[in-house]
Amino acid sequence: MSDKLQKYLTAGTAAAEPEQIEVTVDGEKWSVRRLTTMDLRRAYEAAYNDDGTAKGSFNDIDAMIVKATEHDFDWKNIELLKAYNCVNKNELPPRIFNDPDHYFILSKAVRNFRETKEELLKEAKNSSGETEKRAG
Repeated sequence: MSDKLQKYLTAGTAAAEPEQIEVTVDGEKWSVRRLTTMDLRRAYEAAYNDDGTAKGSFNDIDAMIVKATEHDFDWKNIELLKAYNCVNKNELPPRIFNDPDHYFILSKAVRNFRETKEELLKEAKNSSGETEKRAG
């Protein structure tokens, strides 16, 4: 068996833990999971019909936010859906995060996971370096 085939067979049968980062939104820590290609396809399918028209009052980014954070937040909570007058969990992100800056933080983390992760690591290094300088 080729090394390439073995690599993908192993990956397909392994219980993979997806990468996660934490971002702060409205004073709360949100754990954002890195989406797979299939997650992205499902988000698009949830938001749009085959002809590209919107299925509901949400878009693919809203569906991606839900998918990337559902391990950390109960988007399907019936009381939450009622409180925001939503039928579908994917309608919640723009309503809960009605401050565009808060929505942008999560949407950027979902769309540009690697870039956001690198920014967070750089920020952490810079802040720890400043602490060391002040302490020394």
